[in-house]
Amino acid sequence: MDTGNVSAVISAAAGITGVLLGNSFAAVKEWLVSRSKRRKDTAYLAIIVVSHLDRFANGCFHVALDDGTEEYGPAGDNGEEYAPTTKPPKFQPLDIDVEWKVLQRDLMYAILQLPDQREQIENRLAGIALYDDDYPYHTEYFWARRRDYAELGLLASDLARRLRKLAGMPFEEPKPGEWCRDEELRNVIKKIDDARDAYERRIAENRA
Repeated sequence: MDTGNVSAVISAAAGITGVLLGNSFAAVKEWLVSRSKRRKDTAYLAIIVVSHLDRFANGCFHVALDDGTEEYGPAGDNGEEYAPTTKPPKFQPLDIDVEWKVLQRDLMYAILQLPDQREQIENRLAGIALYDDDYPYHTEYFWARRRDYAELGLLASDLARRLRKLAGMPFEEPKPGEWCRDEELRNVIKKIDDARDAYERRIAENRA
């Protein structure tokens, strides 16, 4: 191979190497920019959505405490019938202007499913109310309503916690002895489960 051909090969190789390096640098730069944007989008989403989730969990907490009484007496029908005093909270994630696609699929799905789970609860309660003949107490209706919303509130709280962790947001657990919403929700579930168990035992004993 003569000198001219060697020079041509070297020049061609150098040109190809330069193109490859240039493309690599561009790809790395694009990746870094994309990663930075994703982190910012994730942080923004977490800050906004955590706030909505916490408000939703608080609303669920209020429903979970609603036993149909008001000022130590039945809340409806001139103080003779037990009736709800709270409205179920609403959570409409698709109305929140954030980039949902930055989330992991399972986390995004769980958050976007919350409205459907709320609707399922309301449908179930409507069915209970339709065949409810436990006037004026409506015991099963309030047991189901309070327990289901307590569980939904705990789910929303857990999703908010997962978002905080994902975005590196601070989260302080209540200290021993301090009031804790989630602990109160768990207490509601336990009290209702205990009451239902006691009721079913009495029914079984009476039948025996």
